[in-house]
Amino acid sequence: MSADKRDYEEAVIKDNLFHRRLSDLRNSSLTADHLAAMKELNRPMERTIFSGTEPEKTVLTHEDVERIAFFDELAPVYNFKYFMRKLDREMRRSKRYNRPLSVMCVAFQGLMNIGRNYSAVAQDDAIIWVGQTLLSLTRLDVDMVGRFGDERFLIVLPETPGSGATIVAERVRKKFEDTCINYQWHKLFVQASVGIAYFPGHGTEASELVAKSDLAADLVMARGGNGTAFCPE
Repeated sequence: MSADKRDYEEAVIKDNLFHRRLSDLRNSSLTADHLAAMKELNRPMERTIFSGTEPEKTVLTHEDVERIAFFDELAPVYNFKYFMRKLDREMRRSKRYNRPLSVMCVAFQGLMNIGRNYSAVAQDDAIIWVGQTLLSLTRLDVDMVGRFGDERFLIVLPETPGSGATIVAERVRKKFEDTCINYQWHKLFVQASVGIAYFPGHGTEASELVAKSDLAADLVMARGGNGTAFCPE
């Protein structure tokens, strides 16, 4: 197989994986309350003498609308759709002014097992705690944190080359290695596997950097987790 054909097939596989995860996230991002509110908004307004009692309306406040549009349903971070919009905008700026940018995928192997081993409340608390911890390790006025999947989060580091991203990645890894989640009388530990991709070395498109940082996180987990790695260029 020629090198060009092999590169093309690898690119197709990565693109399919990226869009499959995007589809999964879109399908799981709305709660039952959100769907009920959307159904109410789309319900025909005509009423006749044969109409029954008008059902109780689900009222969305401005904060509700903002949270649905921009933030994850649990963790205090951006949802994937809005995160990608922000990353795409930051990517265009980096290309225009030739400025560095890094993307980190932080995977937490076993995070979803907390719900099976303890309770759904413990799992929700763990996801919220992970999001809050990631925010505490980043520059709130510059960096961006978003949810990528059940056990994965993304961090964008504008104006940060790959060498700078490794420092942040190690800080993230060490924080989760040394810190536990306190749930009732239990101490729950989750380890971080951090994959890094940067512009321009790993790509020039937002989706490309996300896919490659995700692949790098997979490489870390394949080695046992609790580490950091660059995606191969």
